[in-house]
Amino acid sequence: MGDAPSTMMVERTEPNLLERAATLVSWTLAGALFMTVGWFAMEPDDPLGPVCVYARHGGWMMLVQTAALAGVAAALATVLAGRRVVDIGSFAAAFGLAVVTLRGSTTEQLLVGGADLSDTFQRGLALRFAVEAVGWFLVVAVAVGVSAAVMSWCFGTSDDAGSARRDQDQDFYSPLHAGYDVPRLSAWFSNGRGGEPTSVAIGVQHTLIAVAITLAAFAVLSAGLRSRSIQHGQVCFVVAAAVGIGTYTAYRINPVRSALWAILAVGIAAVVGYAWAAVRPVTSGLPATVPSSHFLRILPIQFISVGTAAAVATFWSVQVPASGRHTVHVRDVRPSSGRGGA
Repeated sequence: MGDAPSTMMVERTEPNLLERAATLVSWTLAGALFMTVGWFAMEPDDPLGPVCVYARHGGWMMLVQTAALAGVAAALATVLAGRRVVDIGSFAAAFGLAVVTLRGSTTEQLLVGGADLSDTFQRGLALRFAVEAVGWFLVVAVAVGVSAAVMSWCFGTSDDAGSARRDQDQDFYSPLHAGYDVPRLSAWFSNGRGGEPTSVAIGVQHTLIAVAITLAAFAVLSAGLRSRSIQHGQVCFVVAAAVGIGTYTAYRINPVRSALWAILAVGIAAVVGYAWAAVRPVTSGLPATVPSSHFLRILPIQFISVGTAAAVATFWSVQVPASGRHTVHVRDVRPSSGRGGA
């Protein structure tokens, strides 16, 4: 009888038509922003080239310009739908980054261009991709930070804080914005709203589980692709599915308050994957358009952007409000329904 509060079911409230429209508009604006203004900053020198740092002059400056654009997209989306949809700004920025890559080519152009240089060309390309992935992850980090700052500035009123506390008193434990869950910065961003952030230990465990499962799922989903040409839809699906499986599994094992830790897992998985592609043996006898490692089938910007969007979307689908009474003694959020009802 004493455990009854921990097993109480809390239902999500479905967004109304206006809220759904605001969410859709935020995605549309982000996509349009990157497809127009963003394309001028990210367009490769070769009209048939991919969207890649190494495919244009001043590629690293492109990251700075794109980070600014991602911040604008995240801010607009947060203003439009941030009150109702957590991390909508981060998702919108990642969505825009993913969409703009469709205007360029795949990695085939890079593979063909370097096929005659040396037998170890693909290893060097993998190392460059690993470094570039870090750059694109920093772009996503800017979007997360700007989104959190705008969220705090626009909706950080005392009424909202009181409402959050009342929600907790009524056994509603809402998810945190990813920026509010950053260790040592959570108190500055959230100004005490939304309860306790995820403990660092639980967050790190969640990230490591997500990385391991994502890499394993990527390997399984990529099996059999060696005989197929590289296509945007194909590689984006593999990354989205792998990250989705990794995020879902990690949340079921180690639940967290926000999507921050899953987003971090995307960056780590990308760097580890490209690093592995740089050290693994090169398979000889393959066509120039077929890489030795499946990780070289996807551009770093696609791995980070599609992975981030998938991580946030998966967090939305699996996150379930937990009993506030149950979480008073626990810093990390663990769903209670699976334990109390057994």
